[in-house]
Amino acid sequence: MKGSEFVHQGCVYASDEEFLGMAVPFITEGLRRDEPVLVTTKPVNLDLVQDALGRHAHRVDYAETAFFGRRPPQRVAAFTGYRYRHPRAVRVRILAEPVWSGRSVRQVEAWECMESALNTVLTGSGIHMICPYDARDVPPEIVSNARRTHPHMVEGATVAPSGAYTEPVSFVRHRSTALPGRPQEAVVLGFGGDLSRMRHAIVMETAMLGLLGEQLMIFSAAVGEILGGATGGHARPTVALWAGPGEVVCDVHLPSTTSLDPFIGLHPPTLDPRPGDGFWLARQICDHLDVRCGPDGATVRLHTPNLRTAEEGRGPFA
Repeated sequence: MKGSEFVHQGCVYASDEEFLGMAVPFITEGLRRDEPVLVTTKPVNLDLVQDALGRHAHRVDYAETAFFGRRPPQRVAAFTGYRYRHPRAVRVRILAEPVWSGRSVRQVEAWECMESALNTVLTGSGIHMICPYDARDVPPEIVSNARRTHPHMVEGATVAPSGAYTEPVSFVRHRSTALPGRPQEAVVLGFGGDLSRMRHAIVMETAMLGLLGEQLMIFSAAVGEILGGATGGHARPTVALWAGPGEVVCDVHLPSTTSLDPFIGLHPPTLDPRPGDGFWLARQICDHLDVRCGPDGATVRLHTPNLRTAEEGRGPFA
């Protein structure tokens, strides 16, 4: 096995014993190989792991999963950030349990698509990852999709190919639902190429929709990053803005772009500029970002919480 490969495995467990039967061999093998090990899971499992490791527990890094990247793009950034903190290590190990309880349908879809996207996004990263799913708490349909997003499944110390594994692009395109139509009251702005003027217009319109201060600047910057990467063509991109329940929504329609990488913006930026860098920044800034392509072009939909939602501690600005 080459050190730079990305290994992505799932594990479905239904008891504390089954969890430890997977976690302890994975962790101890990493320690034996002198590989950095991160365990990010729910608090009860963190306690189980530390007790099981005993005097070796201090050699492992720990994070409560609810705070280790609250949204999928932040989660991916947290994974790559941990890898970058250990540049001399041939391989790092991450035991990463997602949080599923209390998530909306849209959020579950985004997290499942992120799980699938990791197989492409982290290629060559040198990360060995196991994602545990607690069958006592996680709905059966999510457990089923875990077998589609992980090439291999782990049971104890045994690893076997997942017969249900689905190639990431196919999984994401099948899992992604159609975007609801924008409301009639949406404000539509044409982009003529002057990015500064467009950002000013977005600030003015979103202020009317409930954004204030820093939110205005950050959201307009996110939209500007998407527009800044628009390719040439006879048809001009358009921006549509409207208020949704607790949020402001923006559609950026790129009529000259009939295909976009479904994982655009999940790859972290490097020293060499790439077309997806602006999307990465937008994903980090916004509460949610969707990409859909059709015969009339590509649509990027961005969501950000309004003032009241942000003040209540929700969304990326909290």
